[in-house]
Amino acid sequence: MQTMPMVYRHALCLFAVASGLPCQTLLPVPASHSNQEGTGSTNVPFGRSTPTRVQYAYDAALFSSPVTITAVAFRIDGGATALPKVVDCELRLSTMPVSLLGLGVDFAANRGLDETVVLPRQLLTLPGLATVASPSPFSPTIPLAVPFAYNPRNGGLVLEIIVHGQPPGAYSLDVTYVCDSPDLAIGPLACLGSNAQPLRVESATTQVMWGRPWVARVSQAQPGALVLLALGTIDTGPWAGFVLPQNLQAAGAPGCFLSIDIAGSWFAVAAGDGSATFPFVIPNTPSAIGEWIRFQGAAFDSSANALGIVTSQAQKVQVCGWEPVARVWSNGIAATFGTREIGLSAVVRFTVQ
Repeated sequence: MQTMPMVYRHALCLFAVASGLPCQTLLPVPASHSNQEGTGSTNVPFGRSTPTRVQYAYDAALFSSPVTITAVAFRIDGGATALPKVVDCELRLSTMPVSLLGLGVDFAANRGLDETVVLPRQLLTLPGLATVASPSPFSPTIPLAVPFAYNPRNGGLVLEIIVHGQPPGAYSLDVTYVCDSPDLAIGPLACLGSNAQPLRVESATTQVMWGRPWVARVSQAQPGALVLLALGTIDTGPWAGFVLPQNLQAAGAPGCFLSIDIAGSWFAVAAGDGSATFPFVIPNTPSAIGEWIRFQGAAFDSSANALGIVTSQAQKVQVCGWEPVARVWSNGIAATFGTREIGLSAVVRFTVQ
């Protein structure tokens, strides 16, 4: 699905308004999945062959302005096909009374005062998909019987799906992906230590996500050496009388560079293999997504140069997830409590105006 450029959407909206028609826009949520396949699938709620309740929660940050939601569409998991399926279900929408992280296992506590049954209980035919694609196209929209006015300034959005009954048979939906955070090199190469090896620094965590541990690792230092890890916020321009990246030749360390500002520093002693690890925890907030972590290693090495310090090439990684979504679900609809999962949600597409 190709996303229509904003300028054309605005032009069409102006034409629609001039014609006395409401302007309709397709809004994939999360937008990062408009043309990207998730890394998982879910049989909640349409593929479990039993009554099922699920609340899919979408953080307010995923919406740029107030909207009126008039329809919703789901997406079958990429690489899969599906047969049509008739389910006995209803849909509800509300504004979350709590933050995304405050989403609890109690279904009732997650519903806002504006909860609306936007699609009354009915037999709904889920369309089949015969052609394999990755990602799959969004299924035809499900028009809502009652449009829902949503303002992200008041909180996140909860889509509650209650499946009162369904026949056996798979129907897997695409869900948000687990991201990767590759190291990106910053500035000049490392200088050599007295062991004739360049000092190295790397992220030992493949997926850097908010609320989760992140570990940096320095390697190829002299065993037993005092090792430093610096975290920074910039990698070019003036800082503390230097211009980054700053050549340390004048200080007695030719070929060594300071490539980031030092916003914070931590020390450890290198193990027998010359490595040292530095554990951290990314702040537990969805707003951390997209933030860059810049880091550089250094080690004391009296035989390497007159300064007695060697530096690594700096690196940076980006906080790539979790996506600011969540879900609470139960196998059956009588339970008042469910299983809570942060960062996991079906990819949907709302029709808004």
